[in-house]
Amino acid sequence: MANRSLASGWPIARLFGITVRVHVTWLIIVALLTYSLATALLPLSSLAGGGWWGSGLQIQQRMNEYAETHPGMPQEAIHKRFGVAMWPQWQYWALGLIGALGLFVCVLAHELSHSLVAKQEGIPVEGITLFIFGGMARIGGEAPTPDVEFKVAAAGPLMSLAIGAACGIMYVGGRAFLPPQAAALLFYFAFINLLLMAFNLVPGFPLDGGRLLRAVLWKVLDNFRQATWVASWCGRAVAGVLILVGAVNVLFGGLLGAFWWVVIGLFLWQAAKASYEQVRFREALKGLTARDALTEDATSVEPDLTLDRLVQDFFYRCRSRSFPVVDADGQVQGIVRLRDVRSLPTSDWHLRSVRDAMRPIAETNAVSPDEALTSVFQKLVQADGDYLPVVTEDGRLAGVVTQHDVMNLLQIRSELGEGGSWPRAGGPPRAVSRAE
Repeated sequence: MANRSLASGWPIARLFGITVRVHVTWLIIVALLTYSLATALLPLSSLAGGGWWGSGLQIQQRMNEYAETHPGMPQEAIHKRFGVAMWPQWQYWALGLIGALGLFVCVLAHELSHSLVAKQEGIPVEGITLFIFGGMARIGGEAPTPDVEFKVAAAGPLMSLAIGAACGIMYVGGRAFLPPQAAALLFYFAFINLLLMAFNLVPGFPLDGGRLLRAVLWKVLDNFRQATWVASWCGRAVAGVLILVGAVNVLFGGLLGAFWWVVIGLFLWQAAKASYEQVRFREALKGLTARDALTEDATSVEPDLTLDRLVQDFFYRCRSRSFPVVDADGQVQGIVRLRDVRSLPTSDWHLRSVRDAMRPIAETNAVSPDEALTSVFQKLVQADGDYLPVVTEDGRLAGVVTQHDVMNLLQIRSELGEGGSWPRAGGPPRAVSRAE
């Protein structure tokens, strides 16, 4: 699942300057978790007086055996015989929903820990997204040193350990006087947070354990790319094991469990592979700026141009979906996009101007000539238009840069290898002169 897709969720909160989003797939896992808790785990926990589900399963098995030897005995009598009291059905569903939502609060705390440590170390954080496989902190850059990488990666598991330990202590200390329903939730949160910590510490990238492994290898080898390569292959090995577990489950008839093992394994495989490719990509663009990839001959429009002329003379003729807006003094005012024009009534196009539809220039929709090309490409991926305008310090349009420009540049640099020196004048030449 691409980062851009994860950035498209619904914003639900802003914590410590970090936007928290919920992806549509989150609704699926909340529903599945609620169902599983309400129909399986919580009924077993109720048999154990709000305790370990394994104890409840043993009691359930003994009750089933007793029912087989005493046919016709009412369930209530069997429950009384074994000294257990089942909860009202609505409580299972209410507690199941609380458990499902509470799990994602714990996941949010886990990801927020990563994000806050990253921000403290000067690494930008784009946001946090909750989705079907848990949560993801969208950190907008790599750690500058192995020590920083280790601290950022360790923050999440430490938070999960703290939450799990706190819930476990409250469960043990309060079990004697707490209602069994409350005890069941505390046991569940203690167990699930410790499980979350343990799973994330598996040494396979991009799990936290894989990032910790990369930090250690980076420190030892003094080679970030090589450390990422090793951690990435460890991540793919972990993914392969999960897929194998899913295949074995199929042989024993556990189709639903097999499906989830395989899906999680495929997700981790792709994430591990993509993480290494991202490092390769960033290293290939290292040292390059927007100036190196810009197209200088960019078509711009004036802010007072009517929208009907914009459509006829620019959108149709230039076959572009957006244009930079430049006033008579040569100052960049904003960007006008096809979707912005479409949002206005067609009948008003001859009365309204570009100024009415454009989006003002901001850091997110424009770049400076000396901005690192890795940052430029990241903005391009998140941008809605075809390109980003390159704006000088005095507010003038230096040109535009597109994803196609960056990928072309990357391919040329890759083919030339280390031997290809890069011209620093910026931009392609306007013409080639021929000797007479």
